Amino acid sequence: MVVRRWLLLASLLLSPLARAGAPEFSYMTLNGLTHVACVMVGISPELTAFGVRGEELESLLKARLASAGISVISPAQAVTEPRAALLEARLLANKDPHGFYHYGITLNLRQKIPLGNRAGGYVSQVGWSDGESGLMQFNENFRLHDALSSLLDKFIRDFTAQNSASPQ
Repeated sequence: MVVRRWLLLASLLLSPLARAGAPEFSYMTLNGLTHVACVMVGISPELTAFGVRGEELESLLKARLASAGISVISPAQAVTEPRAALLEARLLANKDPHGFYHYGITLNLRQKIPLGNRAGGYVSQVGWSDGESGLMQFNENFRLHDALSSLLDKFIRDFTAQNSASPQ
């Protein structure tokens, strides 16, 4: 059991470092993106009992994107909007025997790859990803807000750099 927890902790700490930003062999992955839908997933009932609210974190996502001038739409609208993407924030947490939570939070932007059929079909692929991990106690929910804000800063910086001075 202890070995499994250490393996989970190691994977939480190392996985964001292995895949930050755009994937390998990619270029201008955020260029021309016009709409983004946001979802927050992975919040355990135990964290919810301590006041971590998915709706609150999702609202933070939407507000920060909108304040940066990025059009935020619903996931249902994103399905039919050709240049829309889905920004998924995922939270994983594991409680250790001393009452601390080891957490990992990731942002994954899934973008559409058109299939070229008459129906307008597409598949989605992660075109931008980053993550952070840390340690918190049950009453330190602000750490999750700080980590999510930091990830959003990176995303907005990359989005702005790719869409401000370059042709679409």
